[in-house]
Amino acid sequence: MGMTYTARELAERVAGHVEGDPDRRLAGIAPAGNAGPEHLTYVVSEKYARHLASNDAGAALVPPDLEVEANGTTLIRVENPELAFSRLIVLFVPDEDRRPGVHQTAVLETGVSLGVDVAIGPFVVIGRDAMIGDRTEIGPGTVIGSGVTIGNDCSIGPSCTLLKGAVVSDRVRLHAGVRLAVDGFGYASGPEGPVKIPQVGRCVIENDVEIGANSTIDRGSLGDTTVGAGTRIDNLVHIGHNCRIGRNCFIVAQVGIAGSSVVEDGVRLAGQVGLAGHLTVGAGAAVGAQSGVMTDIPAGEVWSGYPARPHRMWLRSTSMFYKLPELVKRIGAFEKTSGKEGP
Repeated sequence: MGMTYTARELAERVAGHVEGDPDRRLAGIAPAGNAGPEHLTYVVSEKYARHLASNDAGAALVPPDLEVEANGTTLIRVENPELAFSRLIVLFVPDEDRRPGVHQTAVLETGVSLGVDVAIGPFVVIGRDAMIGDRTEIGPGTVIGSGVTIGNDCSIGPSCTLLKGAVVSDRVRLHAGVRLAVDGFGYASGPEGPVKIPQVGRCVIENDVEIGANSTIDRGSLGDTTVGAGTRIDNLVHIGHNCRIGRNCFIVAQVGIAGSSVVEDGVRLAGQVGLAGHLTVGAGAAVGAQSGVMTDIPAGEVWSGYPARPHRMWLRSTSMFYKLPELVKRIGAFEKTSGKEGP
C-alpha cells in the first residue's frame, strides 16, 4: 500500500474545513459512485452528492453550501472541490519515478548542454548545440534538433519532434507525438507551379504550457509563432505559422488555426473549431464546437456555427432552419387554395 493521509491532513493542504471524522485515513481516489471506505472523492452538485448517500466513501470534497446526506462519509468543505481534488490527486497517484541520466542508446551530437538531473530516455537524438534545462525529462524516441532550447522542469513525452527553431520555456509538458517548429504551409506561385517559401522563424512555447498528443505547431515564416504562458492545448491540434496564441487559453481537440491568426489571452476554442488566417479572436472570447471562424471576434463574446456568428444569432438561425419544412408545406397549401402553382 502507498502513502495514506488523514482527512485533516488533506484539508490543511487545500484550506478546507472537516465535517465528520478528521482522523479517517485515506489511501486512494475514486469517482463518487465507486468510492469506498479508503477513497477520497469530490462532488460539486446535488446530482452527484446523491452517490454519497448510497455508498460508503471515506471522504468527499464538497462546496461550502451544498447539502449532503453524508452516510458516514467525512466531508471536506472547500470553495472549489474540483480544483482541490486535482491538487490532491498527485499525493495518491504520483508521476512515474524519474531516473536522471542519459540512456546508453541515446545519441547526443557535439555541443549539447545538459542541466542538472536531466533524464534522457532510450533512442533519443539531440542535435548539436541544443540546450536542455535542469530536471527536464526527455521521453523515448524523441528527436531534438540543432540549437533547440528547452527550459527547466519540462516533461517531453515519447516520440516528440522539436526541430530547429523551437524554444521551450520552463515547466512545459509535451505529450506523445507533439511536433514543434515544423515548416509552415507557405508557397509562392511560379511559372512552373508552387514555389516553397523558406520558413526561418521560431516556434516559442512560454512557461507552464501543456500540449496534447500529436499536436503540431509550425515555426514562423520570418517572425515567431508563439504560445503564451499557461495555455492548454488538447490532442490533434494544428497551429499555423506566425500565429500568436495568448496566455491561459484553452484549445480543445482537432482545432485548426491558419497562419498569422491572433488568439488573445483567455480564449476558449471548443473541439474542431477552424480559424481562417489573419484573424483576431479577442481576449476572453469563446467559440463553440465545430464552428468555422471567417471574421474577427470581439473580446469577451461567445460565437458558434458555420460560418461562426454571435451565439444567440446562430441559435435563432438554426431554429429557423428546422422550421423550413413546415414553412414550405404551409406555402404549398396556401398556393393550392389560392390557385397559384409553385415553381
